[in-house]
Amino acid sequence: MDTRPAGAPVTSVAAVRDGVRGLLAHWGLSAGDPVVLSHRGNLILWCRPHALVARVATAFPGDDPAAFDSVGRRELAVAEHLRHHHLPVVEPTTLLPAGPHPVAGTWMTLWTLADPGGAIPPVPPALALVCRLTAAMEQFPGELPARGAWIHPQEALARLNPLRSRDAEVDRLATEVERAEDEMGSRALSPAHGDAHAGNLVWTGGTWRWIDFEDVSRMPRFWDVATFVAQGALGQPASNRLVLEALACPEVAADRDAFRWAVWARVTGSVATALGLAVVGQGDLDAARRQLRQFTAFRDQWMRSPGS
Repeated sequence: MDTRPAGAPVTSVAAVRDGVRGLLAHWGLSAGDPVVLSHRGNLILWCRPHALVARVATAFPGDDPAAFDSVGRRELAVAEHLRHHHLPVVEPTTLLPAGPHPVAGTWMTLWTLADPGGAIPPVPPALALVCRLTAAMEQFPGELPARGAWIHPQEALARLNPLRSRDAEVDRLATEVERAEDEMGSRALSPAHGDAHAGNLVWTGGTWRWIDFEDVSRMPRFWDVATFVAQGALGQPASNRLVLEALACPEVAADRDAFRWAVWARVTGSVATALGLAVVGQGDLDAARRQLRQFTAFRDQWMRSPGS
């Protein structure tokens, strides 16, 4: 999820490239010019010619670099935990220590190269992977922040608050975000990936693998399943295939109210996050407004027992 604040980052791509080359040379690896694969929420560099990717936290004015070190350590710990529980993940590199490593005033972690290829995972196997992910994450023994994946809607709310007095739709959305946050405070939490959407499943090495553990945190029950179906639920609250397949999962069927609440909260947060980024020039404002209009219909329909 791209949650960069407005304004220019202080992380220099040129300085990061120099730092990556220096680290590779220190470990006796040839160092070509790293290739930028992505520069959204993080800077992702392919350290060619090796099957090695550097994931670099992009820093902005006021950021605390030590926080990126902590996030990187959590990401690596969760990836190792899932691997030991036989969950398919894109693994940290074994060519050299995976990190986190300081670089250009920020921190990076190092991963095995995987080519997403743009494919979309088929529904039943993907949902099975989400359920396996949920079960494995619930056994994670390490410390995780409470409601860490909710930071993005919180940031969005701060950006949307100035618009509430003159835009009724924005005000209704912001009210739903506040309501979700209040209720989340009373719900039991368990470890979750935090951002388990289809874009964070990549086909590589002959199987689908999870990536992007930046938002791992303790979240309400079914948060990862809700994340996976959220886009479909927004567009077709009661009839989307992903939603219906999820409702048929035994764990979800046994506690549909918790699942419905998680989907409502996840969709609410996602719509708010997209709009909050768009109003500060970090996203497509027209697309975010279309989602906001969809949200009105979603809100009115979703809690009427979809799929039952």
